[in-house]
Amino acid sequence: MDWETQLRRLYDDLERLSALPTMPEFLRRYWLIVLSHLERCEHQPQRLLRLCEAVLAYELWHHKAMTKLAQSAEAQMRYVVPLGWELRSGLLKLLRLLNGYQPVTTEERVVWELLRAFCHYQLGNTEQVIQSLEEAWKHGAQSPFIAFALGYNRYRWALTEFAHLNPTGRQLVVTDPEAFQQALRQAVADFERGLNLSSDTATEALLHFWKGVVHEFLGEREQAQAAYERARTLDPETYGEEAKQRMERMQGEAAISSPPSAELLEERHRPARPISEEELEGWRKTVMEVETVADLLKRMGEGKPPTSEGN
Repeated sequence: MDWETQLRRLYDDLERLSALPTMPEFLRRYWLIVLSHLERCEHQPQRLLRLCEAVLAYELWHHKAMTKLAQSAEAQMRYVVPLGWELRSGLLKLLRLLNGYQPVTTEERVVWELLRAFCHYQLGNTEQVIQSLEEAWKHGAQSPFIAFALGYNRYRWALTEFAHLNPTGRQLVVTDPEAFQQALRQAVADFERGLNLSSDTATEALLHFWKGVVHEFLGEREQAQAAYERARTLDPETYGEEAKQRMERMQGEAAISSPPSAELLEERHRPARPISEEELEGWRKTVMEVETVADLLKRMGEGKPPTSEGN
């Protein structure tokens, strides 16, 4: 089978994957970038193409299984934890295969790093995701959407590594304010990198909206308001109502809070205050839309392997 035919089969697999209800637009766009860089590999690396086939085959299996689980509460009770461990096992095997590959050209390196980032993302290894995305960017994957993926994963890293939910589960408590803010400012810088590149309106709106979310976490209300306003102007159908609600909430909070300068001065002399449930809403929504295997196992099995009876 020639190279062009093999590539066409990969695009066909992606089309089948995109038709499944559990496949988010986020991942579809990501895979289009992976395949576009694979197409540019001049010496047509067969082994790398087979690795792409393997990871796409995993994704098809994953989303078909999730679609079936979504149709039956009984199936969820019986199979969700064993399935999560099977998926995790598959991802670890894919990572071992990828780590045994040595990319030769810069285009190969981009595809390789993006595949590794995908596997690490599903496993919940956010730091490794960021490292692979940075390498992919460095070697030529400089697109607005990769900039968004970097910014989003830095945002997720900040909320999971430098903060934790309090015992009631209703507030996020920042445990390392300096590292937390640094990660969030890097996320803003990534979103701005994406906006500095030519892009479609939907991606620009996405980047502006998430800039607003991060500025809100940083307590920068004016910047957050401006970003939300831009997002709803560019894509009112997607962000109009949510951006409006966020701006109205911030205006209400500003009316009853201390001036920003006094708040910042006071913050230096007391522990970081918890982030409210409302401020967590954007993060939770995205995590629910793009559920990883790590999220699945934690939610359903608390990280414990299934017993033989569960299989």
